[in-house]
Amino acid sequence: MKYFFGKIHRTKEILLISILLYTTSLLAVQPESSSPIDYDRQIRPILSENCYACHGPDENKRMADLRLDEEEAALSKLSSGKRTIVPGNPLKSELIVRVSSKNNTLRMPPAFTGKRLTKEQVDLITMWINQGAQWKKHWAYIRPKRPNLPKVKENNWVKNEIDYFILHGLENAGLNPMPRADKNTLIRRLSLQLTGLPPTPKEVDSFLSDLRPQAYERLVDRLLASPQYGEKMAQHWLDLARYADSDGHHKDSERKMWPYRNWVINAFNQNKPFDKFTIEQLAGDLLPNPTLDERIATGFNRNHTTTDEGGADPEEYITKYVVDRVNTTATVWLGSSLACAECHDHKYDPFKQKEYYEFYDFFNRLPEQGLIADPAPPYIRLPSLEQKAEVSRLKSEIEYLKSKRTALVETTNFPLESEQKQWQKRVREELSTKSILLSDWYSIGPFVDVQRSKAFAKIFPPEQEIDLEKSYQNGSLFWKQQSSWKDNVIQNLVGEDAVFYLFRTIQTEIPRELTLFIGAEYIPDNNAFKPRPVSINGGEKLWFNGKVILSEEHPNCTTSPGKELVINLKPGQNEILLKIVNISRRPGFYFSTEMAWNDKFTRKIKDIFKSPSADWTDNQKHEVKSFFRELKSPEIQALSQKLKKTHQQLSLLERQIPAIRVMDDMKEPRPTHVLIRGDYRNKGERVYAGVPAFLPPMAKRGMPNRLTLAKWLLDPDHPLVSRVTVNRFWQLCFGTGLVKTTNEFGSQGERPSHPKLLDWLAREFIEIDWNIKAIIKKIVMSATYQQSSIVTDNLLAIDPQNRLLARQTRERLSAETIRDNALAISGLLNRNRKPGGPSVFLYQPPGVWEEKAFSCTEFYLPSVDEDLYRRSLYTFWKRSAPNPMLSTFDAPDREVCMVERETTITPLQVFITLNEDTYVEAARNFAQRILQEGGIQNHLRINYAYKVALSRKPDKIETGILQSLYLEMLKTYQQNEQAAHMLLSVGVSQIPKNINVAELAAWTNVASLILNLDEVITRE
Repeated sequence: MKYFFGKIHRTKEILLISILLYTTSLLAVQPESSSPIDYDRQIRPILSENCYACHGPDENKRMADLRLDEEEAALSKLSSGKRTIVPGNPLKSELIVRVSSKNNTLRMPPAFTGKRLTKEQVDLITMWINQGAQWKKHWAYIRPKRPNLPKVKENNWVKNEIDYFILHGLENAGLNPMPRADKNTLIRRLSLQLTGLPPTPKEVDSFLSDLRPQAYERLVDRLLASPQYGEKMAQHWLDLARYADSDGHHKDSERKMWPYRNWVINAFNQNKPFDKFTIEQLAGDLLPNPTLDERIATGFNRNHTTTDEGGADPEEYITKYVVDRVNTTATVWLGSSLACAECHDHKYDPFKQKEYYEFYDFFNRLPEQGLIADPAPPYIRLPSLEQKAEVSRLKSEIEYLKSKRTALVETTNFPLESEQKQWQKRVREELSTKSILLSDWYSIGPFVDVQRSKAFAKIFPPEQEIDLEKSYQNGSLFWKQQSSWKDNVIQNLVGEDAVFYLFRTIQTEIPRELTLFIGAEYIPDNNAFKPRPVSINGGEKLWFNGKVILSEEHPNCTTSPGKELVINLKPGQNEILLKIVNISRRPGFYFSTEMAWNDKFTRKIKDIFKSPSADWTDNQKHEVKSFFRELKSPEIQALSQKLKKTHQQLSLLERQIPAIRVMDDMKEPRPTHVLIRGDYRNKGERVYAGVPAFLPPMAKRGMPNRLTLAKWLLDPDHPLVSRVTVNRFWQLCFGTGLVKTTNEFGSQGERPSHPKLLDWLAREFIEIDWNIKAIIKKIVMSATYQQSSIVTDNLLAIDPQNRLLARQTRERLSAETIRDNALAISGLLNRNRKPGGPSVFLYQPPGVWEEKAFSCTEFYLPSVDEDLYRRSLYTFWKRSAPNPMLSTFDAPDREVCMVERETTITPLQVFITLNEDTYVEAARNFAQRILQEGGIQNHLRINYAYKVALSRKPDKIETGILQSLYLEMLKTYQQNEQAAHMLLSVGVSQIPKNINVAELAAWTNVASLILNLDEVITRE
């Protein structure tokens, strides 16, 4: 351990002399009158990048007992007696000696790290020490204060406070801001920014004709008040909330969390203050008398991935779920990678591992299971008004049928009562004899038949004889004993387009009747994943003691619960042979007898007969009487069937009612321990809910819980939350946050490009009562936001990433907005539809879901009617198989919290917008709009198309290119009408009658070209 900063044995005088000469020369060229070095801005990043891994907060990895992230430790004596830093004296500072050494053995960082300080960095640290080594706390952990507005020269450019900070930075850099963008650009920019949709031609005309000074502000207010604003803002928040419609792990089954998405949309549209927005999502269930909406909001911390895999360890996954909540909460509100402290103290920031698990304890109180299937407790059901009414009706009908059935059972009938006594005697005699004995199943197959349509009728060898010792097809098929198969369970068979045979015996000592229940693989009616269409070439045939008693062709994927057959057993051995013809990839069957069938009524009667009749209670007597009379009375049988059917309808309806997962604390919370190296099996010290010590303390308001945590986050003195939040809003408006590393405000993150502006916005946000719309309006009303995005060579050379904001940033639209933009331009999108509702299924290539499917139930069917053209926000988000179009444009799978999406440029993106069904259909519908609304002349139609798509007029060159394309394609389709029909057949939307097919196809090509313009998928 002393290797790094212990005693240094210099064996060569020349080494000491060279170091002294080097450091002296530094002092000579850097006089004390140099500009003050800012530790937080200039020195900390160097130390964090190069030194903290070995000499930082993580005491388990700390070398030589040296800590450089804290002032007191960095200035203290080393074990050698030397000091790492001696303020005012670089010559006596061991830090300078080591980072400037020419000797690889002595130099820090060590050679094996691959890191080395540059001469400029060494110079900077030397100057800082020479100036007194003034220390500062990391900027993000200091309470933000509202700074004074800086002085600027060009006051006329300024529109609000934001512009003072931006212009001050530009003037210091010798730059001028770009002029204000033209009104066409501004309305399109703002519309896409605040609603995710392009402006309509009518809206463009209205804005262009409004010459009043407040026209732009009125536009901002209108867009902020539109229902589409909430949808656009929700898209970004759902990335943070890792919202999805499926579990993620194992089968990736459906979950109905869309009511939470509705809550988010409504919260933004209602302009719910961010403090309430936070409290309700983190702790809405802990508020006094929580409303339904406040409980729905807590779905935020139930959006994480889950599993229902039988082989998984429940405790391991409970730990994973809590860890996800901790990491997500820290990312969203603290802008910090707290996850690093799960296994050890954070290497770069002062988060302790113990503090990680104290934070963990807030979220470790949920009464959840490790293996989760929907509905996953705790949850709440959210029926619609129609569903509520139907549930009430079905319950009333059930009560009526029960009372009517009871009245019929209790009606006096002396002959039936006498017959019942004889029946009870026979039942007792039968139950006193030895029960039936079923052998194991034996199976053989698959017998593959290429003529699928004849497979059911064809006779295969097992139908001619049953010889369990014999093999078929040259020994490749032989009978297998299936000891693990259980009755009353769906058995899966391996093989497609094939025939299987199953054999078993049934033994009994006396003649008796036995009821069999036989069926193909069962798919519940309410299954969320639709079965794929199949032909009717499957089927099943059953032989009992050599005679066919069942023969039926049907799909293997069926909603039928199977057949009920009564057989007469002879004393001794009886034989069952079952033939199953499969035509699906997931074949299966079930088989059960009345001895095993899950019929609680039958079990109840048998349990009653275990005791003497004299000991029966009145309720047991009624049960036996009811059972017997149903056997004899068709009227009671009909009532029972109707009652059963009504129960099934009620059960199905209740399963269709969304059951949203919510938060709810246990009465007795499970204990939280520090997990050694993050291993859930290795528990250390027990800890209790708390927050990191270097941040402001939590107010003592009784036992800490998620509600006190939420209020702590929103304390006006908290240094992170307001900064982190306004930085994300800035990122939405400019493509990059003032802090570029939006998810990392710690030592490894980037410093703000405009620290004082960030602090001003953070304090402003708090002092306007966390008003989201107001802070968004403040940003978009600035002259900074309204600049043109045109870039000059000079700007590109000086500020290629536009961190000084001498221009607005051109930014490619998000995946959802690209699709929504195309649908809106085409007219397929219903702009007037009320926000919210269940998820929908877009076009996607065949086989995407099927590749991940665990059974024949998971097959993808696109939505119909308007649902197919809903905004992309409502897309069914399946984590293991996300929509390929959205994924191609960088939409995340949402397995974890996503602060900032990547923006890639790939050839696949062009293939999507040129060939994917959505875009081809959108181009065709856009062409229909052009023909119907654009006028008669081609140049007028092109003007109209540009106005719809780009909110501007085309120039002469653009018009000329598009006219030439139209004429060329018109000629092509007039000569090949079949090609025109093929193009126009894409998509399910209807083509207008009496329209010229060649002309529509030609304009479809023009529309497609426009939709593929870079300008169309870009926010200028």
